[in-house]
Amino acid sequence: MNENNKFYFKMSILLFTSFFIWYLGSSKKKVETEFPFGNSVSKEYKLKDKPAALENFVPPTIVVFKDSESILPKRNWLVPPLELKAEAVMAIKLDGNRIYYNKNMNKQRPIASLTKLMTAIIVLENYNLNDVIKITKKDIGREGSSGNLRVEEIMTIRSLLTIMLIESSNNAAITLANQRPDFILLMNKKAQDLNLSNTNFTNPDGLDETDNYSSAFDIAKIFSYLIKNHKEALEILKIKNIVIYSSDGKIEHRLKNTNELLGRVSEVLAGKTGYTDNAGESLTLLISDLYSNNFNNDIITVVLGSPNRFDESEKLIQWLKEAYIWQ
Repeated sequence: MNENNKFYFKMSILLFTSFFIWYLGSSKKKVETEFPFGNSVSKEYKLKDKPAALENFVPPTIVVFKDSESILPKRNWLVPPLELKAEAVMAIKLDGNRIYYNKNMNKQRPIASLTKLMTAIIVLENYNLNDVIKITKKDIGREGSSGNLRVEEIMTIRSLLTIMLIESSNNAAITLANQRPDFILLMNKKAQDLNLSNTNFTNPDGLDETDNYSSAFDIAKIFSYLIKNHKEALEILKIKNIVIYSSDGKIEHRLKNTNELLGRVSEVLAGKTGYTDNAGESLTLLISDLYSNNFNNDIITVVLGSPNRFDESEKLIQWLKEAYIWQ
């Protein structure tokens, strides 16, 4: 091969090598442009100009209903929202896993005789229901419903509990609380145990309302705890009329439940009333499960500060039946 041929051969090799190097470099740059993470999937990739919407984005940690439209009961949006005049209202599944209606459910309010729900819990968890008590002058004389208790009358704890829950007797509540000097302390300790953040008790009957308050949500929790853990209380609250006697059988007490919806509205299983001028009319109810006949699917309703607790509770029940597709 002469000198000229050698020169052209070397130049060809050099040009081919240069072109090959350029081609490989160009392809690599293109790949890196299209796939900024490169071959290392663990390498962090940061946007230089992150959208403002992403700066404070926090993904949800708990999803209550993954697909709420496929879970019964489903909301029937053809039925408009319900408007009630009560200051606070709620409807919640007995197990607490679903809220069907809410109006100011965490608002602190005087609760009148709904206080007696907690009084019942303390009695049931700290007293022997078969023990007897002699009624004294300091136990009676409380204004409001009395239960017709008499001085020197001897009653069992169970009978006093029944009078308190069915007829909402203030005297029965005071008599029960007077058996322990730490009764109010126990009420507030139980409120802490149940995580009732908007509740405080200063008396066992709800009549003295200074610093005695709760909320619709907390009342629902108290009522749920009472009827799920103390079936005897639930059975008492289901009674419409009953006659009980003093321990010696000499004194008769004819009791009529203050819950007017009991026996009138088929879905109403039990409930507790409350009223003072300051608190207004209040009512909590246990209404039967509307679709699966399961106790845990029963519903608790609460109305606080209502101009008509029975009428508004009945409207709420009817709305629940129409506003949700139950099966």
